[in-house]
Amino acid sequence: MISKIILLLVSLCGRGGGATKMFKLKYNALSLVQILFGFLNSILLLKVFGVSGQTDAYFIGDIILGVMVMLQMMAVEQFMYFYHELKAADLESARSLYAYALSVTLLLGAAALLLLNLFSGAVISLFAYTLDPERLAILKRLFPVFSLLAIFNPLNFLNAKLLNAEGRFAYPYVLSIIPSLFSACALVFVYFSGDNDIMWLLAASVGGGAAAALFGFAAVKACGVPVRLACSHPAAREFVTNSVEIKFGHNINNILAPLITNNMLSAFSPGAVSYFGYAWKIVTAIGNLAAGPSARMFASAVSAAWPAGDPARIKSLTREFLRLIIPLFFVSVAAAYAALPYALELVASARLVAGDIAAIRLMFLALAAWYLAGLVESAFIQICIAARGSRVFVLNNSIFVALYFLAAWSGSRVFGIYAIPLGLIAAQVGSFLLYFRASTGILGRMSSSEKAEPS
Repeated sequence: MISKIILLLVSLCGRGGGATKMFKLKYNALSLVQILFGFLNSILLLKVFGVSGQTDAYFIGDIILGVMVMLQMMAVEQFMYFYHELKAADLESARSLYAYALSVTLLLGAAALLLLNLFSGAVISLFAYTLDPERLAILKRLFPVFSLLAIFNPLNFLNAKLLNAEGRFAYPYVLSIIPSLFSACALVFVYFSGDNDIMWLLAASVGGGAAAALFGFAAVKACGVPVRLACSHPAAREFVTNSVEIKFGHNINNILAPLITNNMLSAFSPGAVSYFGYAWKIVTAIGNLAAGPSARMFASAVSAAWPAGDPARIKSLTREFLRLIIPLFFVSVAAAYAALPYALELVASARLVAGDIAAIRLMFLALAAWYLAGLVESAFIQICIAARGSRVFVLNNSIFVALYFLAAWSGSRVFGIYAIPLGLIAAQVGSFLLYFRASTGILGRMSSSEKAEPS
């Protein structure tokens, strides 16, 4: 397997004339606007709130809501793949599937909102059992507003899946800019008003999510897909079952890893969560710049190519995707790492000391290494998703969680807070090797089956 990976990396360094097929100027321009808003919000957040108990509580709540939304999306994860298959045979059936998926998403959103408010204390304790009283009080105050995102974020996820399936890649980027615009306006208001309550930012995030959902429905209608509800669909059982199986396996790590991360972060002194949160925001923005439109186009292309059973096409798409994102990510990380000290000094010198800047910079570099391994892995995950191999996800991601827990907790006394990204790197590399092996096996069997067919 190692020799296959080496051959892959060598091939990526070769000439790849097809890489531009996944580079579309208008999509990348929109992605750049989205990223600039992300950077602007991070800068304003640093300038207004710095490293504080409020930002710690905000980042912890954000991670908790992220896990809840992942659980909700389990029921509709495979929407794009089922939609493509149904659309090829019966357009009306595909549109009816969207109506059914929308009904499921709204029902789960309402249930999540109710549960998060009824059992908020238990949920917070599960994710941050060692949090000190001051930050715990802030988080409890923010949590009811955070819970509203359990309604809007899954709706935006489903609409983005539908728009990507229809090849309208620009729409999801425009829609994703709306919450960032709302957040930027709230931070500017807080900065000039002097009312340094992070609740303003959270309320703006909820308002932006609601606005994005409304405009998302308008974009769906513009694609010719009716926005309606449906209680059933002929493929409902297979769709939901396969989605839950795939999403559960795929998100074992995305659900349990934040649980480990939050509990470890909450055990460190105030400010530690903010180091992780700010560094993560910057790495995510760079990842969106490197992979953004290309990742969506790649996933849609694999989804569309899979029914034809053409392994050569899927391998070509994978090479094209990786040739494009890896060099761009490396260059972006190097530039950001060099610029971080100057940028942080410029925008938040009054809020940060030299130790804060060094900590954020080092955390950024460690998380970037983890993110890179995840970016490369994502290409092979798409192949496993298209193959609907739920067992692969359950096994591989269970191993990821075990490796992360062992590496992070065993290294915490030596490396402190940096044991978290180091543990993530170790787990991600192991996970990549497993997904690479699984995906090459899938394509190998597809090739063998193709050759066995009579000409």
